Amino acid sequence: MSAQARTTFSTRMELSFYSIPMIIRGVFLRARSKGTMLTIMMLFSVPASGQLDTMKMASDELFALAREKAFEGKRDEARALCRVVLERNPSYSDVRILLGRTLAWDGRRDEARREFLLVLDQSPETRDALDALLDVELWDEKHDEALRVANRALRSYPNEEGFLLKKARALRNLHRDDEAQFVLLQLEELNPSHAEGLTLRQELNLTSLQNSIGLSYASDRFSDVFDLMHYAAVQFSRRTSFGTFFARLNYTERFQTRGQQLEADFYPRISDGLYAYLSYGYSGSDLFPKHRFGVEAYTKLPESFEGSLGVRHLTFAGGRSITIYTGSLGYYFKSYWISFKPYITPNNAGASLSFTATLRWYLLDAENYLSCRFGAGYSADERLVQSSAGFSGTEVFYLESQSAGIGGQVRATPALLLLTSIDMGKQELSSRPGEFVTMYSFSLGARVRF
Repeated sequence: MSAQARTTFSTRMELSFYSIPMIIRGVFLRARSKGTMLTIMMLFSVPASGQLDTMKMASDELFALAREKAFEGKRDEARALCRVVLERNPSYSDVRILLGRTLAWDGRRDEARREFLLVLDQSPETRDALDALLDVELWDEKHDEALRVANRALRSYPNEEGFLLKKARALRNLHRDDEAQFVLLQLEELNPSHAEGLTLRQELNLTSLQNSIGLSYASDRFSDVFDLMHYAAVQFSRRTSFGTFFARLNYTERFQTRGQQLEADFYPRISDGLYAYLSYGYSGSDLFPKHRFGVEAYTKLPESFEGSLGVRHLTFAGGRSITIYTGSLGYYFKSYWISFKPYITPNNAGASLSFTATLRWYLLDAENYLSCRFGAGYSADERLVQSSAGFSGTEVFYLESQSAGIGGQVRATPALLLLTSIDMGKQELSSRPGEFVTMYSFSLGARVRF
């Protein structure tokens, strides 16, 4: 054997050992999807520099490697490999679906949707493309479109368990619970032990409880000046096809005075991804505003964001009134929700600004979570205006405060929710501007559905 031949043989042996794991995974992936074996060309596909020479790799080999990269979390590399294959063969549907899946996993759902629709334009009954498109519509909270895709998929695959489950989820999200239950009955006939179907049925049984009654108590303890302050509320809520309605009686005891306030809140659902908040409160006590109005519109935004714009208006017995402009920007990331909510209050000096930032970590579902909160700035909202005269005077105090706290909610039983929070902050004194007291707050509540 010549020196050149020995060098070539040695190089190929090194590459073969380097490529053994890739070959084995590629063989099994190809064997599952195509029923054939990958060629031994993988031995020569990785040059000595460590970079892939995609020109020397077959399309099936690139697809197998792209799948490996995708499931390792290297989605940019996976997409690059998919695009190489699609340049050669634009009709390679498995590769285009994988490309779309990686885009969807990264939140690029409009791009993912286009890839799946290209596959379905060529072959309308491609099961994996229908399944992937259905996932995207559900993740993107386009529930009407998800239902349309599910119905389309079930026309071709009427006994497909996954399509039935996802149709039931779309119906549940559209608040069409009776129809969702009927679809789950079909799924149960096919597979009585379908775990996700049974879980969804339990969730639907809970949401069928349209009413709830809640009790809450909170207290504020101060390091100086103020005595202990108490707050309590009893609340009734009812879920309807138009939205959820709340009626609440608030009670407070502070400054050696007691007061009550009646409030009503309504959260109407306007369309997919759009709902509103409407609120009115009345009190004859100086410890609350005489009238309290609230309006806010919430909408879903691209890339897992949501936002709102709203206004609060408070009028007092002394003839003064306050208008507070507010809004919010929220973001969902995996099992976390982050929200920032500012409050802007015009006044004679210009405008005061305060804000609240919240981080919520969902544990099992939307009803079980831990949260932390931070707030700061100037606010004229009723709980931060501390005055021994309550609201009976003509002067409204814009007080500075900072606070932080933790809390959480847990579903103790299918019908019982428990929640609590602990906060600590600094509150400016209305009688001594620029001086602060430390405030400790504690709250506890329970809600029963029936």
